[in-house]
Amino acid sequence: MYCNNCGANLPEGTRFCTNCGADSGIAAKPLQAQPASVPPQQATLQYSGTQPYSPPQIPYKEKEPILALLLSWFVIMGSGHMYAGKAGKGVGLLFGGMACVGMTYGGFFILFDYSSLGIAITLMVIGGFGALIIALYAHIDAFRTANKYNLFLRTNGRPPSPKDNW
Repeated sequence: MYCNNCGANLPEGTRFCTNCGADSGIAAKPLQAQPASVPPQQATLQYSGTQPYSPPQIPYKEKEPILALLLSWFVIMGSGHMYAGKAGKGVGLLFGGMACVGMTYGGFFILFDYSSLGIAITLMVIGGFGALIIALYAHIDAFRTANKYNLFLRTNGRPPSPKDNW
């Protein structure tokens, strides 16, 4: 058998030319329905009872280090740690930052209400620098904590639990 378009030699029963792709003019055979070996109402799942139950595997998602950094930077101090799985550390940073900001505001109130310049400036400087140091630590550590979470997840195939020292 030869192709009508390019003249290439074709095996018998070939519908399309292997050389040029032209239709050889042979109609395709209609598919015949195969009878089912087991009727659908009789096909049931057989469970022997000897196999242990294993829950389906849930794919765990990695934490985005940039998102942890942005949460810590733009939302509230410590939220990046909460996102990365260190909620206790995040709450501690939140309260530490709030205490430092409270000292700063307290210095302003003392300055305006009581006119004690020395105490006011001391509170504002200590609170301001304390908040700045805690904020910088929180931002950098949130990024690192998300990377540590991802490393633990890739190594162990599961997210870290509070019992794991990560």
